[in-house]
Amino acid sequence: MRNLIIGAAALLAVAAVAAGVAVAQDTPRDSITAVYSEHSFWTIEDGGAARFRVSQRDDYRFTVTHEEFLRIRELAAPFRDGVPVCEENPVGVTRGHVVWRIDGVEQRSDVHWDWTCPDPDQSARMAASDEAYRVMREWGEARHQPPPALPDPQILTLTNLYWGRTTAEWVAPRGGEGRWSQADGQTRTFPVSEADFDRLRDLFRPYEGVAFECQRVITDGPYGHVTWSQQGHEDQQLNWDAGCVTGDANDVFRRWDEAVALLKALRDGG
Repeated sequence: MRNLIIGAAALLAVAAVAAGVAVAQDTPRDSITAVYSEHSFWTIEDGGAARFRVSQRDDYRFTVTHEEFLRIRELAAPFRDGVPVCEENPVGVTRGHVVWRIDGVEQRSDVHWDWTCPDPDQSARMAASDEAYRVMREWGEARHQPPPALPDPQILTLTNLYWGRTTAEWVAPRGGEGRWSQADGQTRTFPVSEADFDRLRDLFRPYEGVAFECQRVITDGPYGHVTWSQQGHEDQQLNWDAGCVTGDANDVFRRWDEAVALLKALRDGG
């Protein structure tokens, strides 16, 4: 299992200011984005930031050179203008899109990702897509740069999942009203003082802004994540999986159990 702290890095380019000349924002970098589904995509800037995401566990942020951008641009060229529905296979395709931003001009095209279409032109587009996907993943896995820890998180959320369904969740704001809920509809609120929140945060502090990895050996089991939230910043997460038995897994599980015990005590007034 590869668990990643997911977060975001903001990029703001500002033009240099000469004497007597007004400040102006630089032209955005050229970029390409290929979206396969809501949670699966890659995006790349010319000599800038790139991201490859296919799941919560496989979400890589990294940087690329101008030459590497040109390589991906060439691979993506066959599906720049979109991919139509395959006449021989009009159903069962994945609908997505591509966005090109070149010289400040943005172009968005619909794409029907279909790897079973017998049409030669479609096959060529899918082959180009596969190669771009492979290269972006390879770079992402090798260069992933997790974003830094949030400077001052205000909410911690502990979420339990099983087969894609949330089974239980704890939401703990710093100096506010916490909430516990279960899949069966039960829910309760409770106060969380600033000191209580800080105790909770301290349990997971060693994993803020870092990633832990381990080998998942049991595939059918619960999993979940700790989420740090701060206004004005993208959420960051530590993902855990009960099927993970190596690396930092035992330490994360121990901290998780202590955190849940603390939250139960707050909920039950202990």
